[in-house]
Amino acid sequence: MTQKELALEFHVSTGTISNYENGVHLPDIETLISFARFFDVTTDYLLGLCDDNLSPKAFREILVPGKTAGTVISIFRRITPDDRSALGVIMDAMDFRARFSQYSGGESS
Repeated sequence: MTQKELALEFHVSTGTISNYENGVHLPDIETLISFARFFDVTTDYLLGLCDDNLSPKAFREILVPGKTAGTVISIFRRITPDDRSALGVIMDAMDFRARFSQYSGGESS
């Protein structure tokens, strides 16, 4: 998307968009929230406070019955470091299995 297209979308000048991109000025809170909604990312991502450009909706996604991604993250943060490591190993194995299945053209069991 060009600066001009973004400026038209938000009813500001291309100079304003340029100033935001170059850190000369920061958007006000309402504009920042509008940008986050438009690009479907968090305000933290836009402010450079996190590297993940996940949609805020991702945290409300149900990953397993009765548990959203946000709930799973909260649980993960409460468990012991050893349990986190064990879950990491399990997740890596499951990810490998899913990738292998994808490239082998079938469902692995």
